[in-house]
Amino acid sequence: MPNKMHHALNHEDGALARLAAIDHDIANALNAFGPPRDRSEAPGFSTLARVIIGQQISTKAAAAVWGKMTDNGFHQSHIAAGVAIEDLRQAGLSQRKAEYVQGLAEAVESKSLDLDALPHMDGEDVTKALTAIRGIGEWTADNYRLFVLADMDAWPFNDLALQEGMKILKSLNTRPDGAAMKPMGDAWRPYRGAGALMLWHVYAQHRHAATIADIK
Repeated sequence: MPNKMHHALNHEDGALARLAAIDHDIANALNAFGPPRDRSEAPGFSTLARVIIGQQISTKAAAAVWGKMTDNGFHQSHIAAGVAIEDLRQAGLSQRKAEYVQGLAEAVESKSLDLDALPHMDGEDVTKALTAIRGIGEWTADNYRLFVLADMDAWPFNDLALQEGMKILKSLNTRPDGAAMKPMGDAWRPYRGAGALMLWHVYAQHRHAATIADIK
């Protein structure tokens, strides 16, 4: 059975079809490369914690740390909230990331961050709720909205690969930075998330060594 993201994207009246109808470059890319693969993520603490852990380190290093986290049960919020910071550091986290992960776990356990409520909230309110947690910025919040909540208007405009995808899609001379990228999505509202998925897809097609999983 198709999941929420697949349906939102690929239904005959879904976000991709609607976006292609208003942007011929998206339509051309869709014809050339097909739709992006489904990259849905499970909701909950572990997905957010894994993103925090992966910040500013290689994919390989992040996978190794996450493996140690899961081996010790630290991917569960009730366990991560109750252990010593040093225990998290023993799993390979820096002091700061250990504090971020434990702070997130405590927020989830206390319900000051109610993850179950997020699917029922407006996208901007989801961003506000997530970024109120230390260690979670707009990029992480936007990606949670897109890959977990299937919010087809989430727009992680500061993502470098997304910017490279826009450069390719629109045949630009230079890669737009975050300040330029943010308003470039306005014409795609309320389908900016679908646009983001296509931009990652376009970038991956032009860089065969890259995948959407690597880019995220």
